[in-house]
Amino acid sequence: MIPHASDAWVLVPGTLCTGEVFAPILDRLGVPPVRRRVLMPDAPSVADYGDRLRAAVRGGEIVCGFSLGALILSHNLPALARARALVLLAANPHPDPPENRAGRLAVRDRVLAGEGPPWVAQNWDAMSTARGTGLRDRVAAMAAATASLIPAQTDLAASRPGAAAALRVTHLPTVFVTGAEDRMTPPDTVRDIARDMPRATLAVPDGLGHFALLEDPDRVAQAIRDGLAQVLSPNPEDSHGPQTDPSHVA
Repeated sequence: MIPHASDAWVLVPGTLCTGEVFAPILDRLGVPPVRRRVLMPDAPSVADYGDRLRAAVRGGEIVCGFSLGALILSHNLPALARARALVLLAANPHPDPPENRAGRLAVRDRVLAGEGPPWVAQNWDAMSTARGTGLRDRVAAMAAATASLIPAQTDLAASRPGAAAALRVTHLPTVFVTGAEDRMTPPDTVRDIARDMPRATLAVPDGLGHFALLEDPDRVAQAIRDGLAQVLSPNPEDSHGPQTDPSHVA
């Protein structure tokens, strides 16, 4: 079975998220809490994470990042050399356009003023396809819990260089999962990159948005399971480029 219940996972959450953002998919993958290690995105530069990742990834771990966490991992591939596989959820490995900076600073200031949950509520339609208040309130609670990290996370997101070239040449088995309706990190952001990588697969679950891993953890967990089975296949031809199997995109 891939992944195995004995696999250790190193997890890097996204902006204003705690490690709980991964809990639903890891529960479905059968990963016990003792096998989960969370590294919070709390430093302002992608270069700040290399040593921490090397210390956490000592051999055989599955390393998973969501959104800003996926960005951090994409920029620190040498530190992941001993990983068993890489899972990138809602990834955008491209440089941030300079015109985004003013908006990022405005969000930072609102969050620091204690308005993280209202900001989530006001922007929820762009974040998720889930309607109602349950999932929205869960994400808002994570935003409140991690508000102190927003200055570093803002600087990191705004200053990052591109990682597309490094991803294209890495031989690290990599699974991308991005919701088909993700308006924050659309699937086309990584589609060509995944196609060019030696050992990669891309799943694009229909009807899901940026928080796909919370919107439908069953489908996202299955996409990860299928993707890992393909990229860890002993036959390299089975794991080259993005997959279009219906089980990946349904």
